[in-house]
Order: sequence, then C-alpha cells, then structure tokens
Amino acid sequence: MPLVRARLREWAADGDILISAVNWAEVLYIARRRAGAFASARADAMLRRVPISVVDVGAGLASHAAELKTRHTLGLGDSFAAALAIATNSPLLTGDADFLPLAEHGLAIEWVGEPPA
Repeated sequence: MPLVRARLREWAADGDILISAVNWAEVLYIARRRAGAFASARADAMLRRVPISVVDVGAGLASHAAELKTRHTLGLGDSFAAALAIATNSPLLTGDADFLPLAEHGLAIEWVGEPPA
C-alpha cells in the first residue's frame, strides 16, 4: 500500500485523480458492508477531502464499459474504471492482472501489485 499512497499523493498534487460514479458507489458500498453505516459515512467524508473528481456516468462511458465487460469478462466496477481511464487518457492504478489484456484497447496501467506471472 505504500506505493499506492505515494502514487495518489503525486496525482493529487497535480489534481489528476478521477473515479467514476459507479466506482465511487462501490467504495462506499464496501465500506458499509465491511464496517457499517458510520464507517461508510466517515469514508465518504474523508474521501471528499481528497482532490478526487467523481465523474458522472453517461451513455457513452456506459456503452464502452459494457463493451469491455463483454470482451474481457471484467466485473462491472472494473469495466467502468477501465472505460474511464481509456476515455480520459489516464493511467489506471492497479495491481489486478485482469486489466493487463486491455492494453490493446489503449489502457495505460500504473502497476502497483506483485509482478504479473
């Protein structure tokens, strides 16, 4: 996680952190499921202090996410994260090897996990 924190600090300094509304909902859902409503509200308040831009999901982004999900059997949240990164020409911060085949679609990956096998 130190590498993730370092990357987020760098990007925050440039004001370049984006998250789709779908992925924002996923973060809040996971916090609520794992730690309850109070923890979810705390996570929401804390994340709102970080310079993260929550990007609304329109028909174009949804269509691209659906195409990626179909072709690469990604989860719904992952498909939106990838579609947003591709649409904005932004790197996707991940350690999930499921994203590696999306390089053929123009996805730039900022790798933070163990080296892929």
